[in-house]
Amino acid sequence: MRQTIFNLITLLFSSILFSQVTTNDNFQIKFQKARQVDNSSIMQSSQLKIKSSDLIKTMVKIKIKSKEKDRLNLSAFSLRDINNKIRYRLADYKGYAGVVGFPEYVPYLKTKLFDKKGKELRNVPEFDPEQKDLFNDFNVEDYQNFEVPVNFGNEQYPNLSIVYFGTTTYKNFTAELFFGILVENKDADYVLYYKNEKISKIELKLR
Repeated sequence: MRQTIFNLITLLFSSILFSQVTTNDNFQIKFQKARQVDNSSIMQSSQLKIKSSDLIKTMVKIKIKSKEKDRLNLSAFSLRDINNKIRYRLADYKGYAGVVGFPEYVPYLKTKLFDKKGKELRNVPEFDPEQKDLFNDFNVEDYQNFEVPVNFGNEQYPNLSIVYFGTTTYKNFTAELFFGILVENKDADYVLYYKNEKISKIELKLR
């Protein structure tokens, strides 16, 4: 009897840790973990900061395996609050192809930004219409999209744009996906989606 119970627990535990989804376009995506992260900054290396007492920053860690030639477009990920019908845009991303080396970011601006003199803003993510933003291609009926513009100016002279994340250069890699979740809905149920395909229910322990 004890052995039977142990085998059942082992089986259930393994299915949680090692469950894997193969998407319709043949990417293999495996959920690893999710947790709350520092509320002061999402993407420190690129200095894109989202500071708000109304938001909780969360990280969802997954592993991705790609086909030989195709590469995954990160803007196709979203986090759904299924209780309050909210669909969150990916707010930040870091990718790791190995233990060593610099992480991948691949951020892009939705809006071309200019300084007060009319010159294109420098030292910001690239504006490239050729890099597809797929977030709105998979809108869900009755769900409200939630996305936070990044201010590349200051409070006195704001310079705002939505930032999205394009196509990875990696074939097989670990991805850290970051979302800003509304504090008022922190106890809701969340599900990670790629395009319109369910990847995993997300168990978040939020402070």
